[in-house]
Amino acid sequence: MKSALIFILLGFCFTQYVTVQAQNPIGLKVSASLRGLLLGAAVVVKYLQPNIDQGQYNSNVVKNYQLIVPGYELKPEHIWLDENVYNFSDADWLLGATPNTTGWVQQNGMQLRGHTLVWAYDMRIPRWLLDREASITPEKAKTLLRNYIYTVVGRYRGKIQWWDVINELISNYNNTRPFYIANSFWYRKLGIDYVKYAYIFAHEADPDAKLYYNDFGIQQGGFKADRVFDLIDWLKSENVPIHGVGIQWHIKVSETVTPGDAHYQTAQRFIDRNLDLMVTELDISIPMVDSHPVDPNDIQRQGLAYRSILDYVLYFAPRTPALLTWGFTDRYSWIPAATNYTQGEALPLDANYQPKPAYWQMQDDLARVLLNGIYRLSPKSQPSTCLGIAGNSTRSAVQLYTGACNQTNQQWNLMWLGDGTYRFSPQSVDSSALNAYNVTASTGTVRIYEWIGSFDQEWVISCQGNATYRIGPRNAWQRVLAVDQTSNIVIMNSTRDERQQWIIH
Repeated sequence: MKSALIFILLGFCFTQYVTVQAQNPIGLKVSASLRGLLLGAAVVVKYLQPNIDQGQYNSNVVKNYQLIVPGYELKPEHIWLDENVYNFSDADWLLGATPNTTGWVQQNGMQLRGHTLVWAYDMRIPRWLLDREASITPEKAKTLLRNYIYTVVGRYRGKIQWWDVINELISNYNNTRPFYIANSFWYRKLGIDYVKYAYIFAHEADPDAKLYYNDFGIQQGGFKADRVFDLIDWLKSENVPIHGVGIQWHIKVSETVTPGDAHYQTAQRFIDRNLDLMVTELDISIPMVDSHPVDPNDIQRQGLAYRSILDYVLYFAPRTPALLTWGFTDRYSWIPAATNYTQGEALPLDANYQPKPAYWQMQDDLARVLLNGIYRLSPKSQPSTCLGIAGNSTRSAVQLYTGACNQTNQQWNLMWLGDGTYRFSPQSVDSSALNAYNVTASTGTVRIYEWIGSFDQEWVISCQGNATYRIGPRNAWQRVLAVDQTSNIVIMNSTRDERQQWIIH
């Protein structure tokens, strides 16, 4: 196992530590949720079925992500079979076919990002449109575009919070078209105005949806990014509803991201235009030969690269509500085939669904907020008190104390377990640990018990700023360690009041 020295800045919570890997991670979903970030991945609907890889694909999505984007199943070439003829089978399975029905997404407590209404290349436009192009007038083309967007967005109104309205509009090559956009059926029929129409129709179909432009190769500025800025400025000058930009981030491990660099400057330029940003298709490929990395150390470098992009997203929060990878397991990555197998292993889980350094780096970045050490715990509601144990046995009760709080039964040895959680052990009885009981009851109880490594003894911590923290039991992480009205130490639902916040010092 290799390790890397990492720094985290969380409001006024600062730590420096060495990364640790464990056998049973709590999952990226929990760690991201505690930071207020949506973490997501592109998925293939057919792989979510329980017979695929013994259910490992499905279970890893549910464990690690709050947000998915269908990689193919919402694209026009898949859905739009002919005029007024649609294939909604996969999308309905995900979301439900009617306003009052649900699908896999809602049943698993997740959200879905819509990708994409218009992909601005002929190779991604439904074949039947191209076959009939000569007979389709501009007026007919506008009607087709309106009806298609109304049908798709309207069918899932209220179920899809974000839509990529236009995908990859800007060409990589010089041309004479406005903003150097790609040539396509829609441009030939409607000119640049088709871009405006697409956003207007999407907004009319679901006024609450956030509408995005999505593209690759724009994360660190340059010619293409400048054309996107010009496009955005034009859309805004025309009062077109656009709310955000998706930056795809298909990059190689050699690309570095550091605070203040061109990546950060480019993001700020989008934010200065009052746009939200999402990292929408992240993967970080490694040079390969004979199905192995050319340099084995690139796996560790990749982990640090994933972490640096996560840091970038956290830095710009709340204007960066989500980070999505394009897939999550190397088993189904598009990179090898697209690069003639010269690049690969681009995702956080390997081909056998095992976490790679990229996974551990992201989990540490999200969940590890304190150094190992000896600490006092004081509820913010009673800062002159501290948490301690009532005796010196391995099964003692816990209570609040007043005074200097310098006794060993009033101090806690905090240890990072490497799986996204911490262990709290009283310094006076270090072989025991803080243990949560009856965590699903209206009020759960807390005491210490011999350390046996159970989930009841593992705790998630998130920084609330000003050296104040939220502490929750691993097996009911949405709930919190708190002081009740009679100063008992309990587990309860989170209401974010001061009885549920802890000064750890």
